[in-house]
Amino acid sequence: MQLPDATIESLQHAYHTLIPISQHMGIQVVSYDGACLRVTAPLENNINHQQSAFGGSLFSLVALAGWGILQLKTAELGLDCNTVIAGGEVGYHLPVFAELVCECRLPDEYAAFASRLTDTGKASILLDTGIILDGASAMTFSGKYVVRQTR
Repeated sequence: MQLPDATIESLQHAYHTLIPISQHMGIQVVSYDGACLRVTAPLENNINHQQSAFGGSLFSLVALAGWGILQLKTAELGLDCNTVIAGGEVGYHLPVFAELVCECRLPDEYAAFASRLTDTGKASILLDTGIILDGASAMTFSGKYVVRQTR
């Protein structure tokens, strides 16, 4: 899947079209500066019986942030790719009683990943993503993503 361009509007459309749970969760793409993607979701759509954010929603948001930044980067490269999550580790540190705010920043290894993807048509990368609450880390996620060119 290739985004028509590397804009937050294109990513927002892809989330809601290709991954319907993102629409139910109320995920919004807030910003992207080429190295960091910020996405949010309202607590109301993702609340649990404790009146805090549901752990599954937090996981979905961080996983989708990693997927999203790779969609934007492959669009910048002009590549049509299939991106999947292959595994990861999660840590829940604080309950979230407010809007879910997630940031995914590209690692230093991104340039090597992009070269492998361009040269061989397939590459994997480890992305660290997190839920931020009042400047503190409420949740951390380190996910392995595999990207393969489709053409």
